[in-house]
Amino acid sequence: MEESVMTIDWAKALDSHRRWLETVISSRLSDRQAAEDVLQEVALAAISQRSRPVDPEKVAPWLYRIALRKVINHHRVTGRRRRLIEGVVAKGPGPEEFVAPAPGEWLMKEEDDKAVQRAMAQLRPQDRQLLLLKYTEGWGYQDISEHLGISIKTVEYRLLKARRALRAKLADFH
Repeated sequence: MEESVMTIDWAKALDSHRRWLETVISSRLSDRQAAEDVLQEVALAAISQRSRPVDPEKVAPWLYRIALRKVINHHRVTGRRRRLIEGVVAKGPGPEEFVAPAPGEWLMKEEDDKAVQRAMAQLRPQDRQLLLLKYTEGWGYQDISEHLGISIKTVEYRLLKARRALRAKLADFH
């Protein structure tokens, strides 16, 4: 029996993985534009690397690792830039943070949504990422396991911990 070498259409592969990669990246970055920039860097890195996986099953975990490296690099660059600017600019009294009081007309759902957003922002990036993949992307344990390159049991355990952490954060708000 002759073994055929599989060739991966990288444009299609990147397109098919774009949505969940976008979720992973934006869960770790607060700025939507920065997340788009990092996603482009991931695509460029994936296409330009010489040693790419040949097994389609290994593409998702490989892309996930690239995305994590690019997010870390983004945080490093942003931190360096911020420290440089702070070092150059003489610190004067900054504008006070504007906190608008909640209008009485807000619906309870909107308040709950805000509480969930605040609680999610306080979670560890890994926990936030898993919860977003599970509940916004609608992925099952198997999907998460395959795309992140971890076992199903690990996914179950991490989701359990993430849900508990989210519940605890929400309880703090009430």
